[in-house]
Formats: sequence, C-alpha cells, structure tokens
Amino acid sequence: MSNPPIEFTPRPISPRQRFLLGAGLFTALALALQFWRIYTLTATFDQGLFLQEIWSALGGRPFESTLASELSSPVLLDKTALPTLGYLHLGQHFTPLLLLWVPLVALLGPWSLPIVQIGLISAGGLVLYELARCDLDERIACWIALSYFASGTVIGPSLENFHDLCAVPVLVFSLLLGIRRSNRWLYGTAALLLPLVREDVGLLAFSLGLWMVLRQPRWRWAGVGLCLYATAAVVLITNTVQPLFGTEVSDRLLSARFGHFLSDQGGKGSTLDLLQAMALQPQRVVQELLTPVGPTLQLLVALWLPLGFLPILGLDAWLLMAVPLFLALAAQGVTALSINLRFMLYLVPGVFAGSVIWWRSRQALFEQRWVRRLWQSCAVASLVFALIGNPHHSLSMLIPDSLNPWVYVSPWQQLQRGYQSRALTRNIPKDASVSAETQLIPMLAERRVLLRYPFNYRYTDEQGQAHDVEWIVLQPRFKATYAPAFRRQANTLEHGMNLTQHLLASGSYEIARCGPSGILLKHRSTTATGDLSTNANLKQCLHQEFERAQQVLNQRQR
Repeated sequence: MSNPPIEFTPRPISPRQRFLLGAGLFTALALALQFWRIYTLTATFDQGLFLQEIWSALGGRPFESTLASELSSPVLLDKTALPTLGYLHLGQHFTPLLLLWVPLVALLGPWSLPIVQIGLISAGGLVLYELARCDLDERIACWIALSYFASGTVIGPSLENFHDLCAVPVLVFSLLLGIRRSNRWLYGTAALLLPLVREDVGLLAFSLGLWMVLRQPRWRWAGVGLCLYATAAVVLITNTVQPLFGTEVSDRLLSARFGHFLSDQGGKGSTLDLLQAMALQPQRVVQELLTPVGPTLQLLVALWLPLGFLPILGLDAWLLMAVPLFLALAAQGVTALSINLRFMLYLVPGVFAGSVIWWRSRQALFEQRWVRRLWQSCAVASLVFALIGNPHHSLSMLIPDSLNPWVYVSPWQQLQRGYQSRALTRNIPKDASVSAETQLIPMLAERRVLLRYPFNYRYTDEQGQAHDVEWIVLQPRFKATYAPAFRRQANTLEHGMNLTQHLLASGSYEIARCGPSGILLKHRSTTATGDLSTNANLKQCLHQEFERAQQVLNQRQR
C-alpha cells in the first residue's frame, strides 16, 4: 500500500512579516533607483552641493561649498560677485546634523548620500509602525505603516536629490513614540535635534508642542517648553546665526516664498518682519491660503489618499502639521505644494501620526469589509499615481520623459552614458578646479572648487583674487536629447555652446578631448596629466557636435 500524499499547508503571513516585507521592498527599490540616478546622470545639482559640503569637513572645512556660493545673493541675484572659495552653506540653510554623515562620505563617496536618505526615510516608517502598535491592532498598524511607504508624498522626496529634510519623519515619530511610552530620553533627544536638521524645521517642532499643549494634558508643560525652544531656535538661527554667513535668508529665501507679504520692504526682510507683516494683513493671508485652488486640492488629496481619506476629520493630524501647512499654503508659487519635493516631509509625519490617533477609538470600523477595500484601493492608487508620475526622472528607463515631443532614452543608452561620462571625467585631476554641466556635478563634487557650467567658470579665492577654472566639461548631446521638450535644457545648451566658442576664440582654453560623450576643455595655463587625446581633428569634432545640437535647437524653434 502506498502512503497517502503529504499535504503542506502554508503558514499565513503575519501582519508584522507583511510590514517588514513591504518596508524592505521599498528600501531596496528606492535605494536601487537612487544608485541608478547617480550612475546615469539624472541626479543633479543638490546631490553634488550636499556631497561637497559634507566632503569638505574631511579637510577641516565643514559646510564649505563653491556650489552653494553660486546661490548666494551677490552671485545669483545681484550679479556683482563671483562664486567664492571658502563660502559656507550655513548662510542659506543651518544644517549641523549633516556632520553625522562625514564618516560615511569618507568611506563611500557619492554613494553614501542615497544610503543616508533612503535609510532615514525607511527608518521613519519603522518607528511609525512601532508607534501604531502601542494602541492599535497589529493589522491596522501594518496598514498605516504600509500606507506610508505607498504615499506619493513619501516616494517623491525619497527619490529626489539628497536633501537635509530626510531626517524629519524618523525624528518626529520618535518624539511621539517617546510621549506614548513616557520615555523622556527619547522625547528629549528627538525634540532637541529637530531644529538642528534645518532652521525652519523648528516651525514643525512648534506645531508638535502646540499639539501637546492642547491634546496631551500629561505633557502640557513639556509642550510649552517645546514651543518656547522651537521659537527661540528659529528666531536665533535665522536672525542672528545665519546672517553671520550671508544675507540669503532675507534677500533670497524668504523673499522667494513670502516676498508678497513684504512689499512695503521691497519684498525682503527677516523672519520677525514676516510675522509682523502677516499679522497686519489678515485678509491677504486668507486669500493666499485659499489660492491656487487646484494645487492646494492636489496636495491635500495626495496627503490623505494612501489612508483612504478616513482619518481626514481627525483634529490631531491637522494640529501636528498646523504651522508647516499654513506656511505651505501661504507661500507664493507652487513649489511648496509639489508632492514630489522635500517640503512634503514637513506634513507627512502629522498626517500619519494623526491617523494613528484617529484609529485608537475606531478600531471596530476596520472589521467592515468596505473600509478595508476602500483603504486598500486608495493605497494602491496612491502608489500607482506616484510611479507613473516618474518623480525626478527616476523611472525614465521605463517611462518616457516626454510624450509630445517624444523623449525617451533606453536603459542601455543611460548605462552607456554613465560609463562614457566617467571615462571622460577620469582625465581631470582630483584636486583640479572644474566647471561642469549640472548632470555631471554629483560625480565631480569631491573637490574644493566646482562650478556649474555655463553659468559660472570663474571664482575668487580666500584673498579675493579671481581665477578661471582649470577644466570645463560639457555634453551637447546630453542637452540636445532633452532640448525638444524642456526649455531650460534648450536655453542652457545654447548658452553653453556660445560661451565655449567665446572661450576658445579668446585663447584662454583649448580642447583636450571631444567625442559623443562630451567635450573637455583645459585652461592653457594647466599642465595636463593622464591619457589625453592628441587628435588633430578636435576642432572638427567640436564643430560637428555643436552643429548637431544646433539642428535640434532649430527644430525646437520651429
């Protein structure tokens, strides 16, 4: 007699296992896409700026960045100065916590920043899960945490160029977890660090303190303390510390977003001036909060969609993000409302932590099938919308960058482009001064002098002496690929070609290498090292590359 067949019954996956699987998948895919962006030249300016200022700390010059100097008021707005060697980025953003990543940059170079960014944002999801588990059924906790990873307002900032706000979710959720577990060390550490992420994160900390005062009686006085600390930090940093390094806060940053409230002062002023102006213009404030209607509604939908809109009526979420949301709606332009940008991380913690609180007294609702189906459908829709939007060109290997006109670069072409670009720039000495097009900035950022071509190719040293950079790198074919669809790329391409021809005609630069991968110019005073081409047809190559790019520009103009 034969033995009866053995039946194997698969063990059901627990909610915790399902969450860990989702979190791991998010982390792995997001990290892979970030590495892909760096290698294929879709990571751009900010990626290089932050790498340069963190790398500078290895030489005892923390926060120094010539790339940041290009964004200073005298260079960017007044056009009265050149980028300066020794400029500190602290004048634009006060970000002392970035020094934590110096050892990792020393070890892994440009590949370190994606690890930091994706690691911190993923850690935020882990802490959110632990926060939800304190009071909720594990299934609900799992769904909330997975909704976090499915949110377009999390996916977009995760795939963006490296930014300082990536630490916000994990710190906010840690602060709230400290409150829930009555762990004053956890709460105190997170509260202390929040304003040190970036100067305006103190405004988010103020919202957290306000929520504690109004909704957490046991922590009311701690909330008062947090409000006072956050207010003092913002005022002190923006009005006293940052002006020591530059006038960018009043001249550029506040003016760009809130200059419409400071029209009596020429659109410029300090944070205190802005608060006073808003208090004196309540009608204007209300008007700005309600307009533009379309982007505002899009923002709110994106925030609540992955949660099925169910907790939208909960007061806690709105209190937790009160001040950042107010400033996002009051700011001019739509940048602060863009769901793919880093500014969403001011709002994300409040939405998801508020949802945890909302579900505490409504857990029986989760047993309703229609609730689970609605939530699941909305979370999937949020994920799909986020991916088909191709945030920051992260999925350009699958999704065209433009449909009309058609712009698509295959994965193989992108890989080739990355390989050839590295071969081209390998000829540049590591300590040489360079001006390179934006897409090349991240791979060249570990040096003292790096500028963005064609906007700048000259700089001043610490003694105020002006210098030309030793090397210039441009890629007409790269720009020409995107010029038909993107005006900025077309304008930069035309500007770069005109400036290159001028520099060559002046005799200050000569062609070192030329080919489909790009063009390398060397200053005549620079002694070349390495395997540089001595091709006699370099000028003809340059002419052909520029002629090919010009044809694309002419087609675009028609």
